Amino acid sequence: MSKIVIIGSGVVGQATGKGFIQAGHSVTFVDINPLIIEKLTKEGYQVENIHHINNIVWDVCIICLPTPLKNGAIDLSFFDNVMPHIGAQLAKSNSYQLIVVRSTIPPCTTEHFIIPSLEKYSKKRAGKDFGVCMNPEFLRQKTSEKDFLKPWSIVIGALDKRSGDALLELYRYFIQNEKPAITITDLRTAEIIKYVQNLYNATKISFSNEIWTVCNKLEIDGDIVMSSVAQSAEGMWNAKYGTRCGYPFDGHCLPKDTRGFLAFAERELKVNMPLLEAVITVNNSIEANNKTGAKLE
Repeated sequence: MSKIVIIGSGVVGQATGKGFIQAGHSVTFVDINPLIIEKLTKEGYQVENIHHINNIVWDVCIICLPTPLKNGAIDLSFFDNVMPHIGAQLAKSNSYQLIVVRSTIPPCTTEHFIIPSLEKYSKKRAGKDFGVCMNPEFLRQKTSEKDFLKPWSIVIGALDKRSGDALLELYRYFIQNEKPAITITDLRTAEIIKYVQNLYNATKISFSNEIWTVCNKLEIDGDIVMSSVAQSAEGMWNAKYGTRCGYPFDGHCLPKDTRGFLAFAERELKVNMPLLEAVITVNNSIEANNKTGAKLE
């Protein structure tokens, strides 16, 4: 059994902490919001205010802080506020501890900001005195607690093998029960995987809506079209289709049909398709790079 502290006890933090409690670990939730603290306390959980973190003894610290937008960019101010507290606790410990980041943060944030901050405030060295992992969450807000208990994917970005092994062991209970896809990688790759998942989902939704716009112009039910495409398009039923990076789509159908349909929509229907236009532009760029020897291997 590990002693776990959850820093940031919102949707992700609560789902994570409650899940690890079910797996047999001891969990203390930490937050600054009095409403969250009161709620969790009434539910019978161990809870502390961030300013009292020095009262907690832990083996693993899991950071689930919000990263909202500020002026269009990711705001890391919540991390600024808690790094001194976590670092101070690391400084007091004589044993190896693991720091795990579950917040959605831009690539390289753990390496260039979180680790230097922890080292600054703890006077210890990451990889030697304490471990660090990036463990992005894939939880849906309405079903977060169920999703944590039955994960379909676990991504562990590790500073080193010891860090990764420690976090993988923490997930052993869920791996044995659910057999999720497991990716063990480095810190910045784990950070970008979370973003790319969301970017892909957003792109798929916008693609469906762009097709819906065309279908409306043609007096066609877009839901019927997309329902059929979900079953027939190889990109839908073959998960690996189109995921080999650095290569353009070629052959006869894809180049011809993308250009032809874009021209049809613009000239005949007077409908703009900016996403399809971007697809063609990106493909042309990759194709040009490959012709000049810049293909990604």
